[in-house]
Amino acid sequence: MRICNLLITIFLALSLSIFAIAADKASFSGVWIMDKSKSTGLPENMEQKMRVTVEGDKLDLETDLFVGDDVNTVHDSYTLNGKEVDFPVHLQSGQQTTGRRTAKWSEDGNGLEVRESATFDASDGKVTTTMHRKWTMSSDGKTLVIELNHTGPNGPVSSRRTFNRK
Repeated sequence: MRICNLLITIFLALSLSIFAIAADKASFSGVWIMDKSKSTGLPENMEQKMRVTVEGDKLDLETDLFVGDDVNTVHDSYTLNGKEVDFPVHLQSGQQTTGRRTAKWSEDGNGLEVRESATFDASDGKVTTTMHRKWTMSSDGKTLVIELNHTGPNGPVSSRRTFNRK
């Protein structure tokens, strides 16, 4: 009987700690404005605003990219379960393909990582691009840093974008 009670107690303690860990994930939901003074690797005249909604492991993202007087709004979503999924990829040239994406919460729940790859037809054959995004939330929840590392036909490109919660 004592062993049974001990096993039940251990099971309940582990269950509660798993729920506590799940509850400690960063809250990315909200409106985020890029702080150009703390961002690197971007065109000088680029501004960015993001609207993020997170429900469980589903993150929906709407990004406004401002370059001069032009505004380009991009919609995207990530399922943060670590499973590889197909996603649509669109080039500025209008070409479209299907890429592969894996998105997951960081181990500490304070960020997320997204890895993508896609292959396109080019004039000299197939071209593969990769993208790695790493989102990290500040401890006070007011600042978000997104590190992007992209590899494509023109070589590697990296940027670091710092956002403030509005």
